[in-house]
Amino acid sequence: MSLRSIRARLAYRLDVDNEVLERSRLARVGNRLIQLALIMRLVEPVLLLVATLILMSASALAQQAGGDIFGQNDQTVGNSFRQIIRWGRNLLFLIGVAGVGWGAANIMLEKPYMKQMIGGGASMGFGGIAALVYSFSQGRAVDLDTDLGN
Repeated sequence: MSLRSIRARLAYRLDVDNEVLERSRLARVGNRLIQLALIMRLVEPVLLLVATLILMSASALAQQAGGDIFGQNDQTVGNSFRQIIRWGRNLLFLIGVAGVGWGAANIMLEKPYMKQMIGGGASMGFGGIAALVYSFSQGRAVDLDTDLGN
C-alpha cells in the first residue's frame, strides 16, 4: 500500500456534503473517528507482528542467568503473603466502618439503612476475626481482660 492510497483513504469524506461538515461538529468528529479507524486498520498488521515477536522472545529472555525473581531471600513470598493478609483485614475493617457510617447517615436522611448497617457490621466482624487468626498465626496470645480495667 502506497502513501498515495493512504492519503486518498484519509481524505475520503463518506459522501457527506462539505456544508454539513462545516455546520455540524458531530459530523466532523464522526469523520475524524472514521479516519482514525482507517489508520488503526493500516497499523494493525505491524502491531500484530511486533506483539508476536515480543511474546515469542519472552521465554528466551526469562532464562538469563542471574534473573532471580524473588532475589536471594527465600522468605519473600511468605512475607508478601502476610502483608497482603494484613492489608486485607485492615481494609475490611475500614470498609465496615464506612458502611456503618453510611447507614447512620441514611438513618438521619430517612432512607433505607439496614443493608448498609448489616454489611458494615459483617465486614468489621470478618476483619476482626481475620486479625485474631493473624495474631494466632504469629504466635501471639490475645489477652482477655476479665477485670474490665480494674
